[in-house]
Amino acid sequence: MRQFLTLNATVQQEMRDTRLFYYLLMVVMVFVYAITLYQSPALRQPAMLAIFTLLMVLHAVLHWFSPAFLLPRRRLVIYLIIQISLVTTISLLTRVTAVSFGLIMALAGETVGMLEDWRKSLTAILGYLALLTLLNYLMGGWQMLLSWLGATAAMLVFVLIYVMLFIRQMTARQEAQSLLTELEVAHQQLTEYAQQVEALTLETERQRMARELHDTLAQGLAGLILQLEGLEAHLERGDVARVAEIAAQAKGRARTTLAEARQVIGDLRQQDELTAQETIRQETARFERATGISCTLELPAELPLSQQAGEHVVGYVREGLANVARHAQAAQVDVKGVVVDGRFHLTIQDNGKGFNPQQIPDGHYGLVGLRERARLAGGTLVITSQPGQGTTMHLEIPLVVEATA
Repeated sequence: MRQFLTLNATVQQEMRDTRLFYYLLMVVMVFVYAITLYQSPALRQPAMLAIFTLLMVLHAVLHWFSPAFLLPRRRLVIYLIIQISLVTTISLLTRVTAVSFGLIMALAGETVGMLEDWRKSLTAILGYLALLTLLNYLMGGWQMLLSWLGATAAMLVFVLIYVMLFIRQMTARQEAQSLLTELEVAHQQLTEYAQQVEALTLETERQRMARELHDTLAQGLAGLILQLEGLEAHLERGDVARVAEIAAQAKGRARTTLAEARQVIGDLRQQDELTAQETIRQETARFERATGISCTLELPAELPLSQQAGEHVVGYVREGLANVARHAQAAQVDVKGVVVDGRFHLTIQDNGKGFNPQQIPDGHYGLVGLRERARLAGGTLVITSQPGQGTTMHLEIPLVVEATA
């Protein structure tokens, strides 16, 4: 018995949710008990009173702890068999039709609530109706049966409707609780996603800064190191003229590297103030002044890029022109952008010495940076080149129109 009445957290919650129904049920039990004693003087005899009271108390206690018998289902079957046996015994002991009627109605309502299925509930109602009919026949014969049959059917319908409404209310409460739990889980997931986005944003920014530093400080310092190594070699040979020449070149490279670093910092600060077209025009003009290489630029009249896509396009132009200046030995560069079918195509073509794209040496981070920008912009980068025939870099990205207020 202790095993059956062990109440876990789920059962305790179920009992709290249905407590109003069981309070009403206890009122019915007390009412039936009082009416029975009032109508049956024989039951007020000490022996009969003790038996009747014990049976009613046991019946009421089982009702009160009925949620403990819900799971597993075999417990429910055992519970219903015990309760039906008690109801039958009490009815035959008292031989009062009101007792059997009240007890069976209460048990029927409870059973419907425990089954929570209209098909099983209808079967249970018909079974209780048959039991009530049998008990009334045994206690009063056919005449008593006919007088109670109509009232019994009406009360059963009333009990069924009440319990169904009660079940609907409980179901709505459970659904609301389930929805609240899902919302809490969703909120936790959104918090985690926000943290992941922040981490990815920081990682993307670090990669962008790494590309910028490579194109300025890393390559500039690498050139300085080579010149200083050459200067050291000429010092050992006593070639003072060559040492002075290399020292002058090293100073010029240092100034150039410093200027490029300042330019990158300035570009990062002013990136939000200028449109992608204006920034690209500045980059091509600066490239032409700094290198003396002729650079033509063609862009569409309107270029509705998102801020992020615009940043990648500007970075692509800057890195592409820097690669031309350092490696191509070109005399002419053409930068051309067109919009076709909702996509932006940007081509950088030079007439330099070219190279074999299949034999790019390790550590060539300029081309790596260009490919990363294309990937981050959701597009593709195609590099076409052959030794002695120049190089063409073609970037294609989706054209994103920003929402306007």
